[in-house]
Amino acid sequence: MNWIVVNVQLHERRVAILEDGKLVELLLERSDQRRIVGNIYKGVVENIVPGLQAAFVEIGLPKRAFLHVSDISRFNPFSDSETEEGNEEFVQPTLKRNGTLIQNILKRGQEILVQIVRDPIGTKGPRCTTQLTLAGRYIVLIPGAKHIGISRRINDRAERARLRRAISALKPRDCGVIVRTIAKGRSAEVLKQDLEQLMAAWEKVKQRAIAMPPGSLIYRDAGMIPALIRDQFSPDIEKFIIDSKDEYIKVVKYVKQVAPELVDRIELYKGKEPIFDHYGIEPQIDAMMKREVRLPSGGQIVIDQTEALVAIDVNTGKFVGKKHYEDTLLKVNLEAAEEIARQLRLRDLGGLIVIDFIDMESPENISKVEKAFKLAMKRDRAHKKILPMNEFCMLILTRERVQQSIISRLTEICPTCEGVGRIYSPSTMVANIERWLMRAKGKVRKKLLILVHPLVAEELLSNGRLNDFKDQYGFSLTVFADETVEPNKYRIFDAESGDEVTETV
Repeated sequence: MNWIVVNVQLHERRVAILEDGKLVELLLERSDQRRIVGNIYKGVVENIVPGLQAAFVEIGLPKRAFLHVSDISRFNPFSDSETEEGNEEFVQPTLKRNGTLIQNILKRGQEILVQIVRDPIGTKGPRCTTQLTLAGRYIVLIPGAKHIGISRRINDRAERARLRRAISALKPRDCGVIVRTIAKGRSAEVLKQDLEQLMAAWEKVKQRAIAMPPGSLIYRDAGMIPALIRDQFSPDIEKFIIDSKDEYIKVVKYVKQVAPELVDRIELYKGKEPIFDHYGIEPQIDAMMKREVRLPSGGQIVIDQTEALVAIDVNTGKFVGKKHYEDTLLKVNLEAAEEIARQLRLRDLGGLIVIDFIDMESPENISKVEKAFKLAMKRDRAHKKILPMNEFCMLILTRERVQQSIISRLTEICPTCEGVGRIYSPSTMVANIERWLMRAKGKVRKKLLILVHPLVAEELLSNGRLNDFKDQYGFSLTVFADETVEPNKYRIFDAESGDEVTETV
């Protein structure tokens, strides 16, 4: 049972992709955080860094786009791919013509067209490429290229050959084409319609590239819901349920154009309770925010995300099994392999990922867990590379990162722990206050007021600590509990003047 459930609010849209009732992907779009991947901008090269073999391109957004030399196209989308005669009014730099060093390809102040391939993440700006593509329902158009590519997921040789023949007869010589998986079984006429729409869009891009000033948006890729329909709404999806009548009408209209056979699978939700509550999605989102994930057997996985990598640890938890210990470990690891694959998609975790499965002695069992994980990861659309599991039952993979993880987009760093995930204990805070008193001796007056979190106040007032501090350091202390003070902070005032002296020492 594969469903797509869409929740439309005034300033936010959420898409839940369900497999057998389980949430496997959560997509989010806010009015002030629109996805820019796929957009094409007319930019200006602002800075070239030979040491990185990269350039920074001003595209009219708050952060400059990062362009690595490996992302510079080998062909000019504005030229005929056979004659390579470029458009006289706009010249796009290429590796083939200008060599392989970025300082020989680009120069400061040069105007170029770039397409965003990764959203800004943290302090990093968006990543871009000069190899422009336009995605349709069934094909992807690559202006300036020559080749025809067929999705690797289409395994039937006869079907691959049929699609190649159909596209060869349709495509212009100055554009390349990639045939998408969903094109399997589609007629040449359907492919022709998709290609014609993309060619019309490309003509508009060429016109705007010449007419618009630098820093302009030349082409906007489809919004979240249209892109969802284009890329994921296939015969494998049994239901597409949406709770907005206006958006429902738009979706039906669009699907009638690109996949009319799927129109009857679209439903308008009319229930009284919120759609994500009705289908049990909200509790799954809440569970996604937790660091620990329980497994059916009682084992658990722990997910820690850092700037450099994602570390995932598997342990048995309360599960002890009923047979041999090795069988217990195998059962937990197999469950973990399936759940980790789901969590990677659900949390949209990317970059370097290290998974520490429970150590097993049997090479056969290690192989079983590795195969189970790779099989579960086949459902993940993101590009990834999985290394073999080593003898310590550790598995390393890389997963494509094109935007911030969903948790990063839904949350902010805790102002108390500042991303560490832990805070000082009350006893540690008392020790910190004592060190402040040691440094303050002879620098401030003897009568002080201390404002702290209630838990810290309780620790300060226990076991005669205030008398000990008075005897040792000569300060008379009055403690006030204040819930507005963060557990990791304290404020100290001069009791006579009322001035805060916390930063005095």
